[in-house]
Amino acid sequence: MYLRHEAERLEQEAKGRLERQKISDEAEAEKSRRNLLELQAHSAAVESTGQAKAEAQSRAEASRIEGEAAVEQAKLKVLANQKQ
Repeated sequence: MYLRHEAERLEQEAKGRLERQKISDEAEAEKSRRNLLELQAHSAAVESTGQAKAEAQSRAEASRIEGEAAVEQAKLKVLANQKQ
């Protein structure tokens, strides 16, 4: 009788430890998932910022080229008018 009660007690303790470990593992997994989501959000923000910066640089370069072309065109018009 004593051995059976002792076995049941040990089994209950083992089940309790297992349940606590399961809860701990689930909490750790949730913490990892939250960390992953934060990293993904940060990565998306960095990517978006990088894309916006690249687009802005592209627009600036296009404006610079257009400006240089306009200056060159103005010079050519002046030369053409001088030859007339």
